[in-house]
Amino acid sequence: MARLAPKTNTLRALFARSGNQCAFPGCTQPIMNNKNKFIGQVCHIEAAMTGGERFNEESYDEFRRSYENLLILCYPHHIETDDVEEYPVERLVQIKNEHEQLFEKDNFKIDEAELVKLSHEMKKYWGDIERLNNVNHVFVDTGLAMEVKGDNSFFQVIKSAYKAIDGIKGLLEHLQESDENLQSEFESLLIKKGISKESFEDIPYYENPFINRNWERHNLGTPNWLQRIKIDLVHIEVKYLEEYLKTNSNDLVAKASFEKAKRHLKEFAKTAMHVD
Repeated sequence: MARLAPKTNTLRALFARSGNQCAFPGCTQPIMNNKNKFIGQVCHIEAAMTGGERFNEESYDEFRRSYENLLILCYPHHIETDDVEEYPVERLVQIKNEHEQLFEKDNFKIDEAELVKLSHEMKKYWGDIERLNNVNHVFVDTGLAMEVKGDNSFFQVIKSAYKAIDGIKGLLEHLQESDENLQSEFESLLIKKGISKESFEDIPYYENPFINRNWERHNLGTPNWLQRIKIDLVHIEVKYLEEYLKTNSNDLVAKASFEKAKRHLKEFAKTAMHVD
C-alpha cells in the first residue's frame, strides 16, 4: 500500500482555515514563518499507513489523504498527539473542527508556489521512502533489509538509538572477552597437537600476538566512543525537550524526561573524561 500525499486543493483548504496557527488548543505557533516557509506539519487523524497512529483498516487511501482526515500542527504537538489513548480519532476531529471554526472567516492564504512545492515534496519524499525501502532496496529479496520508518516519533528514535548503543556495547564486550581468551585457546590447541606451550614462554608478552590483543581498542577506544555517543544523545534530548515544553508546559511526562536528561547532561559536563 503506497502512502498518498494530500492533493493541492486539500492543502489549500487546510491553510485557508488554519489562521496560520497550529490547530492544537491554546497553541499560537505559526505554521508559516516570516520568510513564507512552511514550518508546521500536515498530520493525519487516521494514519496513512498500517502501523501508524489510529490506522483504520476499514478506511481507504483517498479518505486518508482527504481534507476531513488532515489537520496542521506544529512539530511538538504532532508528537504529543501520537498518544492514541489521550488523542483518539474523536478528540482530534474535535480539535480540528474547533480550530477551523475560529478562523472560518479569516481565509489565510499561503503563497501558491509554496503550496505546490510543499505538496510535490511531500508526495515525492514519502513515495521515495516507501519505494526505496520496500521495492528498490538492494537486498529486497533476501529478507535482510533494515526497516526504515519515517513516521517514527522523536521519542521512538531516541529509544531506538539507546537500544542500539546497548547492542553495540554488548557486542564489543563479547569481542573483548574473545580476545582475552585467545591465549588460553591457543595453548589448548598446542596441547592437542602435542606441542609444549613452554616452548613459547621465552617470547616477551609485548611480542606475543595472543596476549592483550587489541587492548587499546577495547579499553580506551571503545569506552571513549560509547561515552561520546551517550553525551550527544542526552544533549539532543535536552535541546528538543526545551523547545517542546515551550508549547507543552502541562506535559508532565515530558517534564520528567526533561529534568532527568538535564541532570544527566550536567553530570556529564562535570565528570565525563577520556579514558587514557
